[in-house]
Amino acid sequence: MKQLAVVLAGALIPALAMQAQTAKPSCRIGVFDSRAVALAWARSDEGEEVVRQLRAEYEKAKAANDEKRVKELEQEGQWHQVRLHQMGFSTGPVADILAKVKDKLPGIARQERVTAIVSKWELPYAEQGVELVDVTLPLVKLFNPSEQVLKWIEEMKNQPPVPFDKLPLDPNL
Repeated sequence: MKQLAVVLAGALIPALAMQAQTAKPSCRIGVFDSRAVALAWARSDEGEEVVRQLRAEYEKAKAANDEKRVKELEQEGQWHQVRLHQMGFSTGPVADILAKVKDKLPGIARQERVTAIVSKWELPYAEQGVELVDVTLPLVKLFNPSEQVLKWIEEMKNQPPVPFDKLPLDPNL
């Protein structure tokens, strides 16, 4: 009887180990590097248009000697840059950017077979059965990045984000 138990255990343990190795994850979650999304948007036609419009409004206010508006636009431009730095160099949220392409996110989720898409910096824990799928590139491509931007994004993978609390918040720096 003891030998039978040893034989059964000897057959069962490898079978269970093999099953554990081949078991599909219970959930697939798409994760992305928010810095890459921020960079792709900032360098996109839309992102650059935001800056062009801000500059045009600034020049118009300056030409009209509207000092109050000039100061407002200077401040807005500085804070725009601070927010871009928070997103592009650290882990600042990019929800506003992704809201611009929210209608495309379900297609990426289907293509990548994921049930959710979240910033990898906003996922502090996932159970062992959860498979994390990098969807950074499909998200980035929504903004039609140039080859140069794609190169920067590839290089970014080797750089950890600057800790958020280490970024200067003073727009005058």
